[in-house]
Amino acid sequence: MDPYAPTQLGRYLVEHEVGRGGMSVVYRGVDPALGRTVALKVLHPHLANRAESRARFQREAKAVARLAHPSIVEVYDFAPPESERAYIVTQYIDGPTLRALAEVQRPRFPEIAAMLMIPIFEALDHAHASGIVHRDVKPENIMVSREGLPVLMDFGIAQLVDMETLTQTGTILGSPAHMAPEVVDGQEVTSKADTFSAATVLYWLVCGVLPFSGPNPAALFRRILECKFDPVLSRNQTAGRALARLIEQCLQRDPALRPDSAMAVADALRALLREASLTDSRAELRAWFIDPAGYEAAFPGRVVPAYLAASTAAIKLNQLARATDFLDRVLSMEPGNARALSLLGQLERGSRRQRRLRLAGAGLVAVSAVVGISLLLPSVASVRDDAAGLPRLESPDAAIALLLPGAPISAFEVLPPKTPTSVASAAPLPASLPIASPSRPPQPRTARPRVRPIPPAEVQLPSRSLVVDVRADPWNTEVYVDGVRHGYVYEVRTAGGLPLSPGSTHILDFRHEACERTTIPVTILPDQQKVPAVITRCKYLPARLRVQANRDLPVHRDDNGQLLGQTNADILVRMTGLRAELRLTIGDPTDTLLSRRVNLAAGKSTTENIEF
Repeated sequence: MDPYAPTQLGRYLVEHEVGRGGMSVVYRGVDPALGRTVALKVLHPHLANRAESRARFQREAKAVARLAHPSIVEVYDFAPPESERAYIVTQYIDGPTLRALAEVQRPRFPEIAAMLMIPIFEALDHAHASGIVHRDVKPENIMVSREGLPVLMDFGIAQLVDMETLTQTGTILGSPAHMAPEVVDGQEVTSKADTFSAATVLYWLVCGVLPFSGPNPAALFRRILECKFDPVLSRNQTAGRALARLIEQCLQRDPALRPDSAMAVADALRALLREASLTDSRAELRAWFIDPAGYEAAFPGRVVPAYLAASTAAIKLNQLARATDFLDRVLSMEPGNARALSLLGQLERGSRRQRRLRLAGAGLVAVSAVVGISLLLPSVASVRDDAAGLPRLESPDAAIALLLPGAPISAFEVLPPKTPTSVASAAPLPASLPIASPSRPPQPRTARPRVRPIPPAEVQLPSRSLVVDVRADPWNTEVYVDGVRHGYVYEVRTAGGLPLSPGSTHILDFRHEACERTTIPVTILPDQQKVPAVITRCKYLPARLRVQANRDLPVHRDDNGQLLGQTNADILVRMTGLRAELRLTIGDPTDTLLSRRVNLAAGKSTTENIEF
């Protein structure tokens, strides 16, 4: 801990530092009066004596205290005006920031990215309803709790739009890469600036890069003001056109062209998930957070049937663009899916027939227009007869534009727009957005690899300390060294490893609520230069199952007939992962049998109530 760090703030005891920001340092602490863990956000000393900074800091406490939402950090208390240090006491979120989480476990599928951002858009809508604009939505200000719920943090520069005292002319507050154009341009900031910023986070989760970047702040601001960014599908072809359109609508330069509210974006994301039969996004998100690898391995098998059904329904309704989008999602996960390839072939044949009919209709319309106008305009007819003097026309639209200067082409449109329609977006796509044509044969796609920082197994270090790389499964296992907590495994690996002093033996302690506690001694010799990685796998605690019934009966497993135990008694079930689904047969084979499916969690108790 920093030697200048406080050990007590008011009645709160300070344990250790957990993060730093531009205005403050965050510590984990304890409220001894209530016996609960809290987060203590302490204003930097060089800012504490500035009236403007201290006033802004206290405005944060009052602003957030007005809000009550599960995805907005809860404010418990803040320093009185006479306090030497300015601090806020908030709910402690025991989990990583979205930035740290994505560096270790970036969502493999766009649907998971949508799940992560739905609670944030909902939280923003709740804040906007109270007249509060966050103004600094970014991955570092979103934390993910141990239950897998994203929580929006840090309203330190929030603008209460109903208070004139917060107007700061000429001041730019926020993180440049996520700023809305109106913030950069010094214009009026509304709730739609938060929609823009949150959409940059969603773009980053889906595409792996930020929409706006530059070699220096001036170049970055110029790109934001011009709203120049690569289309979503050019960065990730598996994103799906509907999600791409929604993100790009949120990133419009003009706030009036963005969705009406943050809740409208959340509703659109939920609608996209329903098409994949993902109706409970929070439960899905918890399952992914607990076991990301297992969840993502099973994901295609769960959503592909839903997308195939949705594509079949869209074909029956003649919604060919939507059907193609669903099939594109299927083939991005299962390139050789026979049903998807068959449906896509039907779409191609139907599209070719429609194209021929439309081209024939276009020719008739163009000929009719030329004949009709030539009867009224002899001069045009004479020009038409002079073939050498006519410019080369590439399309019927160009012919109509030549014959009727100034007339809107849409009045004579004979071909459908190339951009498919979508209920999720009313704004047109940029011209550069690549749209897959139904006539193009499906191309197999390979899944985008997850981005994982992999430190080397051996690290050269100065003589005063050596860094030990630690690896553990699950990745959210806590690491203690000689009794001092160093964070979760993903935090330690993101920071580069554990610095250990030579010439002594250190005790590495790995703790996870679903696993047996593992202790590993590591001895580092005084002249040692390299340290191998410390790797441990979780020994999962058994799950406790109790089948409560109105009489005592045997309980068997469905798959292999193994006798597990009796009803009305605790049954210990060996676990090989964090979660497992078990099918049970309850009863005597000579009597009535009941089947049940139960979900078990390592180290947890589950009760299933039945009645014969």
